[in-house]
Amino acid sequence: MTCSVFSAIPAHAAVFTATYTSTVSYADVDNVSVGDTAVITYQLDNGGTSLLSQTWNASNIVTVTFNFGNGAHVTTFNPNGGDGLDSTIGSFVTNASGQLTAVPSDWSDLSNVNVVSTNSTQTPIEWYVNGFNAVYSTDPNYYYEVDLTNVEGNIDPANWTIQPAQIQTTPEPGTLLGLLAVGSLGLLARKRQ
Repeated sequence: MTCSVFSAIPAHAAVFTATYTSTVSYADVDNVSVGDTAVITYQLDNGGTSLLSQTWNASNIVTVTFNFGNGAHVTTFNPNGGDGLDSTIGSFVTNASGQLTAVPSDWSDLSNVNVVSTNSTQTPIEWYVNGFNAVYSTDPNYYYEVDLTNVEGNIDPANWTIQPAQIQTTPEPGTLLGLLAVGSLGLLARKRQ
C-alpha cells in the first residue's frame, strides 16, 4: 500500500533586517552611557523573497529598533502603523548579488511617533537616521538625546548589513493536517503488517 499526501505550501514574502552598529558619543537618556554599543535595526518587507536586486522604501518598514547598551535601553517604533515618517529620502537597495548599494540618506520620525515597545522610563519622542549626531530622543519633562560616533556612517551602505530576519514561524493548519495524516497512515500500515 502506497499513499502520498501533498500539501501546497504558499510562498510568503520575507522580512529582512538592515542593521547599523556604532558607539554612543553623548547621552542623557535613561540607562544609556557614553561608550555603549548602539544598534539600529530596521525590519523591512517589500513583498519580495530574496536579497537579489531589491528596493525597500520607507513604506516597507515593519519596525525600527534602537538598542543601546546591549538591551539597557531598547525602543521599537512602527512608523507605518502610525502617521508615517516625517522624512523619507532614499531607500535600501541591493544589487543582483544581494549586496547593499544604497541606504536612506534621511529616514526620520519626529512627530506622533508610534512606539511598539520600550523599556525606557522616559517617553520616546523622535528618531533620526540621517548622518547627523542626534539619532534618538526622549522627553520626561524636557528634551534628552543620544548621539553616535561616526554617525555620518549611517548613510553609507558599507556600514550596514542586510539579511533575512530570524523569525520563528508556525506551520500552517493545512501543513499540520497533512503531517498528521501521513503519520496516521503510517501507523495504520504498520498495524496491518
